[in-house]
Amino acid sequence: MKVNLYTTDEKNGFSQKRLFYNNAKMDAIRTATISDNPINESFSGFGVAITGASCYELSTMSEENRYKFLCDIYGADGINLSVGRLSIGSSDYSADVYSYCDKKNDMKLESFSIERDMEYIVPMIKEILKHNPNIKLFASPWSPPGWMKTEGSMCGGYMKWDYIDCYADYIIKYLQAYKNEGIEISAITPQNEPETQQVGYMPACVWHPDFEVKFVEVLRKKMTALGMDTEIWLFDHNFSNWMRVLHQLRNNPNLINDCNAIAFHYYDGAVEMIDKLKSEYPNIKWNFTEGGPRLYDNYDGDWCKWSIMMSKALNMGCDSFTGWNLLLDENGGPNIGPFFCGGLATLNSQTHDLTYSGQYKAFRHFSKFIKPGASIYPVKVDNCEMSMAAFPKSMIAVEGTAAKNKDGSHVLQLANANSSKIQMQYFYGGKWWYIELMPNTAATVVFE
Repeated sequence: MKVNLYTTDEKNGFSQKRLFYNNAKMDAIRTATISDNPINESFSGFGVAITGASCYELSTMSEENRYKFLCDIYGADGINLSVGRLSIGSSDYSADVYSYCDKKNDMKLESFSIERDMEYIVPMIKEILKHNPNIKLFASPWSPPGWMKTEGSMCGGYMKWDYIDCYADYIIKYLQAYKNEGIEISAITPQNEPETQQVGYMPACVWHPDFEVKFVEVLRKKMTALGMDTEIWLFDHNFSNWMRVLHQLRNNPNLINDCNAIAFHYYDGAVEMIDKLKSEYPNIKWNFTEGGPRLYDNYDGDWCKWSIMMSKALNMGCDSFTGWNLLLDENGGPNIGPFFCGGLATLNSQTHDLTYSGQYKAFRHFSKFIKPGASIYPVKVDNCEMSMAAFPKSMIAVEGTAAKNKDGSHVLQLANANSSKIQMQYFYGGKWWYIELMPNTAATVVFE
């Protein structure tokens, strides 16, 4: 058996070395223990959002540089991303504000057109598909057309009940239009972050929980009648709002059948809140659908943060893990909203140089080695109790997860976000494998 350790730390960057085993367990050091049973028997994969802004940035690259970049992001020899999120019309990371039907009160959607996407969005998605034809794409709207909302604008406001049926037709037209371009979309969310209108600073829309349920019901019926099997992922907002989802499921018995999964963001709350839903609906699926680097906050050094987040999400049974923007410029643009997000990678508009985020460096461990279809096994690390003598600077718990790929390879992920070295051990294949986690280190052990 070949066993390699891959690490990312501040001193050495990304490195690989052989891992050795001990003849016996070391009782005083930390032990990573794998669950006997998988929490997910067919993980869908990792990805990022292919926003309008990201597509624009891709379009400004030379063909040669873009090919190399996309090979690295989506190729088997790169970080091997296999999931992509699209925006239905404008998001805050678009160059401009538009829907596919801006003609007021066009209830028959006769003016519907994706022409605005044809300049650089559709062409860039098609290039990505050449690098990974099996990528799973899902799509989210940041706002319905303004005339379907209380304020008459895509920026802010609330969805109107009277337009739910028409809006379902709008989403279906979008799915059909993209399919006609050779872009198959596997799933949609009804609304990105349905509990905020972002005070009108960007495309956004508040949906009452009952409105969202009705929309899912109408959309599912229409798609079924058309023979469409597109998945619907409910909610698409923060972990902290899990009570909304529970209310919707409890009070609408058919909803569990009309939607295929729940979608969550990480901006508020904690991933462990998923257990509150799982306790009543143990078989419900969920996806991590947004969370990305901060442009001015440890942009290229937060690999442990994202390694911990991915480990926690996988241990909680997420079906896919999707970050935020694929590519932005040095100012986090194009951007028509108030936030300072960074891309997975940054393309400098003046020098055309590429730089990479800490999230990219975490994906280099996770998406490169944990393949679509893998079985995911939760991992617990012992001896991580808080030392009150060190309070409030106590040790941060080491987090980890494990996967078994279809090719038989076994993958262990660990993250040490502390400023000190931590000794680890892991029992696999009848041996105790010794792992040193240097300060601020993301580590991957691959057994082949």
